Amino acid sequence: MFLSLLQSLFVNFSVLVTLSFVMSLTYRSWPPPRHWHLKALRLALTVVTAMALVMLGALDPSGLHVSLWLVPPAVMILRYGVGSGLLAGLPAALLPLILPASGPLGAEAAAALALVNLLLVSGLAHLFRWTLNMNDPHGSLQRHAWIAALIFLPTNLGLVLLPGGLDALQRTYLPGWAFSVLGFWAVASMITGRVALLQSTDTYREQAHRDALSGLPNRRQFELDLPFTAPGDALLLIDVDHFKLVNDRHGHPAGDQVLARIGRLLSDALRGRDRAYRYGGEEFAVILRRVQPGRIEEIAHRLRELVAATDFGEPLGQVTVSVGGAPFGLWSRTRTLWDADEALYRVKHGGRNGVQIFTFDPSRPQRADGPPGGGLDPTPS
Repeated sequence: MFLSLLQSLFVNFSVLVTLSFVMSLTYRSWPPPRHWHLKALRLALTVVTAMALVMLGALDPSGLHVSLWLVPPAVMILRYGVGSGLLAGLPAALLPLILPASGPLGAEAAAALALVNLLLVSGLAHLFRWTLNMNDPHGSLQRHAWIAALIFLPTNLGLVLLPGGLDALQRTYLPGWAFSVLGFWAVASMITGRVALLQSTDTYREQAHRDALSGLPNRRQFELDLPFTAPGDALLLIDVDHFKLVNDRHGHPAGDQVLARIGRLLSDALRGRDRAYRYGGEEFAVILRRVQPGRIEEIAHRLRELVAATDFGEPLGQVTVSVGGAPFGLWSRTRTLWDADEALYRVKHGGRNGVQIFTFDPSRPQRADGPPGGGLDPTPS
């Protein structure tokens, strides 16, 4: 009998791990999207897993179904809270009412015992929810493994109140508890490992698309965002004036200090929907979203004046920038990038520390290499 119980629990454990692996595949990105249908899918998978474990569990001569069905609701509680865990475990707890009854325990008593087990385990899992953090990539589960053993301690202890239940408890309690702890450990480790992998991937992706010096998104991220611009958006290119002289006179650490400070200034000055980038070298780019054409030059001047008014400390003092810009239109985005670059070129060759915006003017003749009506004022503003 004992060997048969162990074999049945091992089958339960294998089914639990397999279905939990399927569950872990629903974790596909980090931070996790807050879609209700994703939570509903995981809840449904938990219900199916718990019910499958009950149906595949060992049947004790007393009529008790011995399985690992409490593990999925406990994991669900750690992830989504006690309400979700109880909802996921309730169908499995009531399953003895429709399964063929055998033994003196009876279907009603078996279902009542299962409900008591669900409530006790759910209460303990909820109590330790903030200690066993399923989103912790540093392994709170490994640090607090003893809690997993506590969660399943009250399982089936209610048998002592039923006729002949003490014998059934002696036969099934220790193997059932040990396999439940092992199953919980395996499932929770699988999910936390998946979460840790997603978090690491997100961190590496962020590092690959962010400039470490300025803290701004880098050119790679700029090129990813550029296709999502639309007419009504605008592009600014910002170049630090005489940056080579800064490096030559004061050293590259001073130049790095300038770039980092300008990166912070741009990031703090822009609206939430706008975005600044370290475009390359001493050049920055800004994508303005849904901006009125008349405000493009105003914003460019504000950014230029913000940098010019900043004290970069000794021995740098004041630093100035040149700004060239262009609106996005029905023409290609590459054309807008060229127009902004041409505008910046005009500023730099017109004395620097100025602003030039490529403007759309239907009254002007069509340019052979650009959008109709485009033009540049001959001198920077």
